[in-house]
Amino acid sequence: MTDIEAEDILIRVRPTFSKGGEWTGSAEVSVVISEESSLDEETQKGLEAFVLMMLSSLPAMDTDEYVREKIYSIAVSAYPNLLFDDSSDEDDDVLVIKNSDDDNIIHLLFSQKPKGSA
Repeated sequence: MTDIEAEDILIRVRPTFSKGGEWTGSAEVSVVISEESSLDEETQKGLEAFVLMMLSSLPAMDTDEYVREKIYSIAVSAYPNLLFDDSSDEDDDVLVIKNSDDDNIIHLLFSQKPKGSA
C-alpha cells in the first residue's frame, strides 16, 4: 500500500451497494483532507479548489456527451499502459481491471462505449 502523508489530499471513491449486497453501478466520491497538514492556508485552499475542479468533471461527463468523449480520449492517450477494452460490441458499461507491472495499484475503469460512429 502507498504511504499517505499529512499533506496529501485524497479523492475517495466508495461503491454503493443495494440491500442485497450487489453493486448499484454508482459510487460516492468524497475528498479526504488531514487535519495534520502543515500546508499554509492559502496553499491548502488552492489545492482544495484544484481537487474540486477535478471532481466537477464528473457531473460534466454525466450530462455532456462531448465532454465525456473528450475526457475518455485524453485518458486513452495519457495512459496507454492501461487497458481500455474497446473490443466489446455491447453497449453495456465495461469494467476493466488492470494491475500495472511497475506498481502495486489496481486501476478500476468504468466506462461506457461511445454510441454511434466516430
